[in-house]
Amino acid sequence: AGRASFALNLSSGSSDALQAPNMSAWLAHGIMAFLAWGVLVPLAVESSLFRSLLPPGGLWFKLHRFLNSFAFALTVAAFAVAMAYTDWEAHFAGSHQRMGLAMFVLATLQVAAGVFRPHAPEDGETKTPVRRGFEVGHRVLGVALLACGFWQMYRGIQLYAARSLASSQGVEIAYWVWIGLMSALIVFGIAYSRGHKSAPAAEESP
Repeated sequence: AGRASFALNLSSGSSDALQAPNMSAWLAHGIMAFLAWGVLVPLAVESSLFRSLLPPGGLWFKLHRFLNSFAFALTVAAFAVAMAYTDWEAHFAGSHQRMGLAMFVLATLQVAAGVFRPHAPEDGETKTPVRRGFEVGHRVLGVALLACGFWQMYRGIQLYAARSLASSQGVEIAYWVWIGLMSALIVFGIAYSRGHKSAPAAEESP
């Protein structure tokens, strides 16, 4: 299931660790996961939080939808690679695998909820309880998925390093610097958006 093998020298009795197989596939899996959850999803969140800085006319929503759609497509591809290159008996045997399955299911539900969301009220109308519930649930699940994605990518870096018999220290430092930047922008965006609650209703998601 992707574990490292050992080569035994029968003449000397020594053994050398070998890289796990299919490392190029696991690298592709990690790159797609990082692009989805380390780049596209944070940018989608930020497009919503900083919507008042973007030109009017729903540009923020188009960006939000495109970035999330692209992220979901990469998530499906990364999940498919993991399924294809993991031994059947090892599917969902570890915490990384189980978290990946949970994120895939919840991300699918999140996308479905966005597609079939109740529409925003017209000018002069008030939000229905269903619309309010959708907005709260969409935000809570989005934050939960993003937090899980940050942890999941970190564990993925460690697993790849263990399989490739390489040090992950430099990659981990670069990863956390990037995630720290994305997280700081999101936290600042939350504070910024709360100070701009007077944005017109037309700039809400339709």
